[in-house]
Amino acid sequence: MYSEIILPDSRHGAQCGYSLLELTIVVLIIGIMAAAVIPSFFSSTDQYKLDLVAEEIAQALRFAQNESLRTGQHYGATISQTTQTITVKKWDVSADPVTTELVPYHPVSKQSFVFDADGFSLASGVAISNSSDVFLYDSIGRRRSMIFDPEGNPVWIMNAGANIYRLLDGSVTLSDGDNQRSVLIAPITGRVTVQ
Repeated sequence: MYSEIILPDSRHGAQCGYSLLELTIVVLIIGIMAAAVIPSFFSSTDQYKLDLVAEEIAQALRFAQNESLRTGQHYGATISQTTQTITVKKWDVSADPVTTELVPYHPVSKQSFVFDADGFSLASGVAISNSSDVFLYDSIGRRRSMIFDPEGNPVWIMNAGANIYRLLDGSVTLSDGDNQRSVLIAPITGRVTVQ
């Protein structure tokens, strides 16, 4: 038996492979697509960082309010622009001035409930950017701390509980330079939202 070998027919111009022009066009199309996708990827990453820090701050405030409701004690938070931290606290409102009784433990990490925005590696570049203290109270102006009373209402207390000042405005502004996100505390109900 004879076996037959079939060779490409050079008379019909059969090609094996791609020309340089075809490869160049494919590389150009991939480059254009990458140029369109990469900026939006970095933009969404920056927005994700802002969202992450905003949710951490909102969770800290919600935890303080929930502890006040759960225990019937005065819990709250202090937000510092200089140290870029939020510290959840149990307040001793019988003292004058009001003092920190203790810093509760985070329910998951079992560490003191202090959130450090500067030390949060997943959100580098995000900062608390309020130009003044975060919480505005009736008659006494701005403070960097807030107390939730046993009913969960945001207040500030002075003179060993004799004077109670209602929150008028509570807004934590976060920024990464180009974008902003806010954590808002409703004046009457203490509801914490992220915008």
